Amino acid sequence: MDIQSRANHTIDGKINENKKKSFIEKAKEHKKEIAIGAVAILSVVAVVLVVKNKATIKAAFKSMNNEGVLVNSLETRNSVAPIISEVTPTSIPSNVPIVEINVRGHIRNLPEGWNPSASNKEIARTLGYCLDEHQTWINPYTKTAA
Repeated sequence: MDIQSRANHTIDGKINENKKKSFIEKAKEHKKEIAIGAVAILSVVAVVLVVKNKATIKAAFKSMNNEGVLVNSLETRNSVAPIISEVTPTSIPSNVPIVEINVRGHIRNLPEGWNPSASNKEIARTLGYCLDEHQTWINPYTKTAA
C-alpha cells in the first residue's frame, strides 16, 4: 500500500467510527447543547402556562390574605364556571312508574369514630352474625325509586 491509500484508509476508518457512535455517546458529547435546549423549552412552556392562567394565579395570591378569603374564592369560582340557572323538577311526573324495592338486612361498615348501637349488635347476634368493632346491623327496609 502506498502512503496515499493508507491516509485514505485511515480517514475512512475514522468516518466509519463516527457513524457507529451510539446515541448515549452522542448525548455525552453534546450534553451542554441538550441542557440549554431543554431549559429553553421548559422556559417557554412555563411562560405560556403563566400567561394562560394569569387570572387564576392572581386570585390564588389574593386569597392568601386572611381578609375576604371566602369572597375572593367565590368571585374566582364564579368567573371560571358559569352559574346554571336551570330549574329542576321537584315532583315526579305521573307517567313515570314508581317502584318499591325491598332491601334485605345487612352489615354496614361505619365511618371512623362511629360505634354501633347496642340494640343493633344484639339483633345481629341473634341472627347469627358476628360484627367487627366498626360494623353495625341494618334492618330490612323498603325504598321507593322512580
